[in-house]
Amino acid sequence: MKKLESLLELIKEFDNSLKFEMVEIGAHPYDGIKQPFHLLLDYFQKSQIYAFEVDKSECEKLNKLCKKGMRYFPFALGAKKETRKFYQTNHPMCSSLYEPNEKLIKLYNNFEVAYLKNTTNIETITLDEFLKDQKIETIDFIKIDIQGAELDVFRGAVNNLKSVLMIISEVEFIHHYVNQPLFGDVCSFLGNNNLMFHKFLGLSGRTLKPVILKNDKSFPTQHIWSDAVFIKNILKVSELNNSQLLKLAIFSFIYGSLDLSYYCLVNYDEKNQSKISELFKKIT
Repeated sequence: MKKLESLLELIKEFDNSLKFEMVEIGAHPYDGIKQPFHLLLDYFQKSQIYAFEVDKSECEKLNKLCKKGMRYFPFALGAKKETRKFYQTNHPMCSSLYEPNEKLIKLYNNFEVAYLKNTTNIETITLDEFLKDQKIETIDFIKIDIQGAELDVFRGAVNNLKSVLMIISEVEFIHHYVNQPLFGDVCSFLGNNNLMFHKFLGLSGRTLKPVILKNDKSFPTQHIWSDAVFIKNILKVSELNNSQLLKLAIFSFIYGSLDLSYYCLVNYDEKNQSKISELFKKIT
């Protein structure tokens, strides 16, 4: 954290006017984990996080508790404006626009949270539509975790994907939900929109019943899902403007890709005859 704070202070010396426009979809903090990119609200005062949680009453509660610069919206995002079935599960964090594949997941330990509880209807809108209505011209970053429906959101965001520098998206490798898009589908679509796969942030899954390994019901012999990092196509990085290069350097640092941070700062130096990349090496 200290190194990240040092980087943020360094970049503020070069550009104190940076403003981050960030989107967090499936943003309810059920697991209590604080997202590291939220720290940017403290350092770059005009930055915004547009967060989405489908439960209106939960949104109202979260808006009373969240950081300045963050706002929750009670909208379900999808590929288009339409009515969709919404599959509510035993734990709200597993609810989805796609039906849980219980025939599959009941074979594995510790998956009861994802069993179907109830089915309702929900209205979806596109991210492009939302941003246009809010008069938000560009976004820099997307964090999304909506249980198999991530590709639907990306399909409804093609206009705004053009400005996105990094995406953190949950992806699945097997059909945890019925007919859901898998990692390869997400990867291919984003690749066609100049966002290339970068890495996974760990791998998660389960073991088949009744075997329990290492006394851990959640031990993953079968990899089922992960958070995947997608970045602006590396061949396009040199075309980014000064603020985009600094922003991507920060996002890359937050998620552990110091080489990409350095690459962005070298490109910044080449454009501006500066030495921020050398100062960066001193703090890392």
